[in-house]
Amino acid sequence: MIKKSLTIAVIISGISLTGSLWAAKFDPSESLANYQPSLTEKFKQQLKNADIKAGADFFDRKCATCHDAAKDGIHNKGPLLWNLFGRQAGSEQGFEYSEAMTKSQHIWDFASLNYYLTRTDRAVPGRSMNFRGIRKEKQRADLLIYLRQFNDTPPELP
Repeated sequence: MIKKSLTIAVIISGISLTGSLWAAKFDPSESLANYQPSLTEKFKQQLKNADIKAGADFFDRKCATCHDAAKDGIHNKGPLLWNLFGRQAGSEQGFEYSEAMTKSQHIWDFASLNYYLTRTDRAVPGRSMNFRGIRKEKQRADLLIYLRQFNDTPPELP
């Protein structure tokens, strides 16, 4: 009887813990629809020291299968990334975005892209992009510097 009670208690605790983790994973206050991230001084410095070649290599390995960034490019599984900086999320004509991305209403800039690329599920819960995120700051900085060039008017570094 004690073993059965202990087993039930462990199962209930596991369900409770799983529910808590899931709820925290989708905390609306962490969504870009409700939160304006900022950049740390450390990350700003990483942007200034970023390696555009490393960013290109990362893009080719991890992003290019779904995204095109060329001015005359096309939508793929993911939207065209030309003129990404300064664009409202979910607004590129001709691409069918998830409802979550369309409703987020944020503007893509260094801070929002850095936040999004850190953990996509936290930044836009319910998005359709099947990519968890990039944990390493240097890789995100390199990628952002690479993507920055794909704008009619590349944004100034923060």
